[in-house]
Amino acid sequence: MNWQLFVAQVLAGIANGALYFLVASGLTLLWGAMGVVNLAHGSFFMLSAFAGAVCIQVWGPEWGLLLALVLVPLIAGIFGALLEMSLFRPVYASGTWGQLLVSFGLVLALNNGARLIFGTEARSMPPPKLLSGFVELGGFRLASYQLAVLVVTALVAIYLWYLLSRSRTGRLIRAAVDDPQMLGAIGVDVRRLRTMVMGIAALLAGIAGVIAVPRGATTLGLDVQIVVIAFAVIVVGGLGAVWGSLVAAMIIGIAEAVSTMFLDQGSEVVIFAVMVLVLLVRPTGLRTIVGRE
Repeated sequence: MNWQLFVAQVLAGIANGALYFLVASGLTLLWGAMGVVNLAHGSFFMLSAFAGAVCIQVWGPEWGLLLALVLVPLIAGIFGALLEMSLFRPVYASGTWGQLLVSFGLVLALNNGARLIFGTEARSMPPPKLLSGFVELGGFRLASYQLAVLVVTALVAIYLWYLLSRSRTGRLIRAAVDDPQMLGAIGVDVRRLRTMVMGIAALLAGIAGVIAVPRGATTLGLDVQIVVIAFAVIVVGGLGAVWGSLVAAMIIGIAEAVSTMFLDQGSEVVIFAVMVLVLLVRPTGLRTIVGRE
């Protein structure tokens, strides 16, 4: 075995896992912390990636990426909050199935909207010149842009941990899952809380979408592809477990990258194989190891 290639694939898998966590972090808030299932979360990622690609195409890799990182997630967050108020709020009473039906229809609508606005051609954009080189790590090279993605992922993980575990908002989010009626009775606006969480989740998907642009081609199939991986991450990591989801994302990313050394295709099979193996040992996911934090 070529061990240098193996380590290179592991490093690439860690970078992929970081991106997976950024997407899954929004679902961790929605599904794990609020009990809301949104299949269209991947659509926020895809639309943000296309919008980021347009910004880079118009203003260049440096200013375009910077503007996209500021504007696109903000717009995605507002868009997610508006969708929660208009589409999701009326179906909460119907339970999970109502949310699944609404979000599945939203996936189809947003995908067709992206097709009309951005076209069907894949878009590939270069990273900024400042992040286009490599960093030496113990004799191995890691792309500077991948290292930047890891830094952003660490900041998001710390933010989510603080939000869910140490802030008043986190306590209210957990209480809204356990007993929303009681929370409403003491004067907390549960509807506004859900809208805020949906907005934050969409904003996180927006950040992930923009960051993903210089790492590969942006296509119309990204919405389904990424949401399947994100669901796998939070199932393996444990519902509502920030650090569990981070570990799960890294495991899945590394397994997917290393598998390319032996398989020409079938990365999806590898992802679900990891999920099955973990759940056979830990049916509740990695949160029993890492902790729900």
